[in-house]
Amino acid sequence: MEIKDEYHDKNPSKAQNMSEDTPNATKSTTENEQEIDALIESAPFPIAVYTGREMRISRANKAIVKVWGKGTEVIGKTYKELLPELEGTGIYEKLDDVFTTGIPYSVRNSPVTLDINGDPKEFYFNYSFTPLFNRKGKVYGVMNTAADVTDLNLAKQQAESSEQNFRNIILQAPVAMCLLRGPKFIIDIANEAMLDIWGKPKDSVMGKPVFEALPDAREQGLEQVMEQVYLSGESFYASEVPVQLIRHGKPDIVYQNFVYQAYRDHFGAILGVLAISANVTEQVTSRMELQKAYEQIQLSKTAAQLGTFDMDLVNGTMEWDARCRELFGVQHNNIVTYENDFVNGLHAEDRERIVTIIDELLSGKDIDGGYDVEYRTVGQRDQKIRWVRAKGKVFHESGRAKRFIGSVMDISDQKENEQRRAELAEKQARLAAVVNSSDDIIISKTLGGIITSWNSAAVKAFGFTENEAIGRHISIIIPNERLSEEDYIISQIRSGKKVDHFETIRQGKHGQSINLSITVSPIIDPEGKVIGASKIARDISQQLAAQKTAQQYTERLEIMNMVMGSVSEELDLNKILQKVTDATTGLTGAAFGAFFYNKTDQDGESYMLFTLSGAPREAFEKFGMPRNTAVFHPTFSGQGVVRVDDITKDARYGKNAPHFGMPKGHLPVVSYLAVPVVSRNGQVIGGLFFGHPKPAVFTKEHETLVSSIAAQAAIGLDNAKLFEEVKALNDKKDEFIGLASHELKTPLASISGYLQILNRFPFTDNQRVFLGKASNQVQKLTSLVNDLLDVSKIEAGKLRLTSTGFDLKSTIEDAIELIQHTSSRHHISFISAIEDCEVNGDPQRIEQVVVNLLGNAIKYAPKADQVEVSLIRTDGEIIVSIKDFGPGIPQDKLKNIFARFYRIDEASPNVSGLGIGLYLSHEIITRHGGKIWADSTIGQGSTFHFSLPG
Repeated sequence: MEIKDEYHDKNPSKAQNMSEDTPNATKSTTENEQEIDALIESAPFPIAVYTGREMRISRANKAIVKVWGKGTEVIGKTYKELLPELEGTGIYEKLDDVFTTGIPYSVRNSPVTLDINGDPKEFYFNYSFTPLFNRKGKVYGVMNTAADVTDLNLAKQQAESSEQNFRNIILQAPVAMCLLRGPKFIIDIANEAMLDIWGKPKDSVMGKPVFEALPDAREQGLEQVMEQVYLSGESFYASEVPVQLIRHGKPDIVYQNFVYQAYRDHFGAILGVLAISANVTEQVTSRMELQKAYEQIQLSKTAAQLGTFDMDLVNGTMEWDARCRELFGVQHNNIVTYENDFVNGLHAEDRERIVTIIDELLSGKDIDGGYDVEYRTVGQRDQKIRWVRAKGKVFHESGRAKRFIGSVMDISDQKENEQRRAELAEKQARLAAVVNSSDDIIISKTLGGIITSWNSAAVKAFGFTENEAIGRHISIIIPNERLSEEDYIISQIRSGKKVDHFETIRQGKHGQSINLSITVSPIIDPEGKVIGASKIARDISQQLAAQKTAQQYTERLEIMNMVMGSVSEELDLNKILQKVTDATTGLTGAAFGAFFYNKTDQDGESYMLFTLSGAPREAFEKFGMPRNTAVFHPTFSGQGVVRVDDITKDARYGKNAPHFGMPKGHLPVVSYLAVPVVSRNGQVIGGLFFGHPKPAVFTKEHETLVSSIAAQAAIGLDNAKLFEEVKALNDKKDEFIGLASHELKTPLASISGYLQILNRFPFTDNQRVFLGKASNQVQKLTSLVNDLLDVSKIEAGKLRLTSTGFDLKSTIEDAIELIQHTSSRHHISFISAIEDCEVNGDPQRIEQVVVNLLGNAIKYAPKADQVEVSLIRTDGEIIVSIKDFGPGIPQDKLKNIFARFYRIDEASPNVSGLGIGLYLSHEIITRHGGKIWADSTIGQGSTFHFSLPG
């Protein structure tokens, strides 16, 4: 329907003829539209059609009207008018993109919030925007189809949440658990306790069949049991089963209490096997060693079963399973509560600690929300005390605790075993803190600082024997100025903290200083009390020396990079030489340094001092310039570097009168270094000379460093010299252009005048054509001369601007009229909504810029017939744009387009010009405080813009 209306509106007469000539076609079109309307209306999924850029609703079936929830009166309204709540979602923009580009857009599972009867409601849709084209191939509207997938997405989210809760319970369980999927028993989930039983790293087992990941567990009856559980669905329980495994690379036997239980989906289909295991190796071995009663051990094995708890912190409810109730001694069947059953069920000595931990978890201070504690419970009726390990997690939402879930396990037997091993605990604690290493110093001491152990490395480092050290205070190896460090270390150890990699200095028996990196760990007894400290120390003297050397190299490299960067950027000879002299003097550690030019006097004897560093210039000038002696000759002749540890002992020294060495009062020089500075053409520019009153100061490394900088300095000096030469040539060129332009202007004016006089005489048509062409050429040459004069004025800083207030819009219109008069082939259109466009500036110069840009737009687009000019006002400025439809300018050429004498000859080889028009335009606009730039697309044309303050 929309195609027909648009066609009739734009071609009324033709449409009428078609109606008269083809009535059957019109009837067929109407019937097709009616069929389309019926199809859309009866579609079970939402469909709507929007026409025009404003997206006015022309069709909408019942399905989409129901989704919108805005009533049935929707036809004729715009999409944005009907659904204002979609502002900011990007949907308006996507519709406009489809209308503009004609490219369809579709998206799946996209959340959309709609106001249904004033109540915001979130939906999920699969929807698409399809462009509708008229007979001419232009987009006149967009068709919107959609599918409501809200229920599917919500169900998916619930399933994912349930699955994640299940995984969390397994991962956080205090006993070993894993989920094995499929008939091959692929390891899907395994917590840390299970990985510890297996003795395998996580990445080596996950995603593999369990008996492929644990080949050592085969042929022990486990495969058959697991397969039976998977096929029958019946759980399998086992206690104290010895399983032979390769754990952490070593053969081991692990005794386990385990359960294999079928894992089912919500339809009851078996998906895999859930394995729950408790490592009871320690209990079994303890029973063997202590010959404890069989019944008591049997009870401890079966007691290691898992209980779970789930606290809904929003509704204030708590659920415990039967095992959890048993561990807390709860015998009633009522709903359990936090205060009555949990808090009151805790042992009095543990209650405050556990409640504080839970309060902190619920407050959100612990971002992780992890919960892993041990405590005692007391039965409500039987008053039985049980040791329990609880592990779980608090889940937060929007900074508020929502849920607290986890599991509990009876560890009473484990605690009893720990008590029985109390006599061995102190020895084990001390042995665990000592590392048997012959390279590191290992010392242990009491909290009072009394040394209790002293290994052979300590004897070697400090000089005290074991008998001399043990029983004495640790201060025997601490310098007096560092005694406060011991107070700090002991304070950390008392609080149970470890001191890592503490770099300090200690002293030996004979007062020698030793650079050490020490690590101090607390020694803890079985009751958890800190009883001393274990110290491991390593001599880092060589490491610190290496760091110092590396720092020196780094500093030298930074200086070299700074000098080389400065030299490559600097074009001033004086500054280059001074920077090089200062930097090399500092790098070599010379007392003073100097640069001498390789220029001798008329007798060929004396060299010219140019720069000096490390000493006042007067210290050298009173002695006159150095002469061409045997010492200086190798440098200025370019033979190479001269480095002498003691120049006064060199065979070349002291051979020339009258001083036969350094004159009296000269700065003392013993160490001597001279490096020639050679240009690219091999000419010796000069030399860098360094001196120091001490012998053997300069090294081979200094020689290499200075030679590298000298080579870079030579390049900089060559560049500076070339720059000076180019600058001089450029000044002469500007002088010539100015002189030539002035000389040409007078005869051109005369020729123009004579041509005007000749034009008054009667001539034939051909003769007048020739006169017109001659006048045009004179005008072009006059314009060129004027441009050259302007360039000359700019270079000389004499281009004057007569600033006044003027109407920029009128100036543009005058320029357009002038160019349009001389070029009838191109039509120049001017678009501007600005009525008053008053700006400050030189109106003649601004008109010159507009005329130049218009002339270029015509000259460089000979095959086009349109030029577009626009004038707009933005914040604080006015922008003029002139667009042509020529071949365009390559992007790599645009950056130089406003340079003086720059032309793109390959783009316009037949167009005359010197490449100064855009340069003049740039200078004029810049001097007005504005900007000028260009955009271009190959094959589509170019647009030149300039802005003025406004």
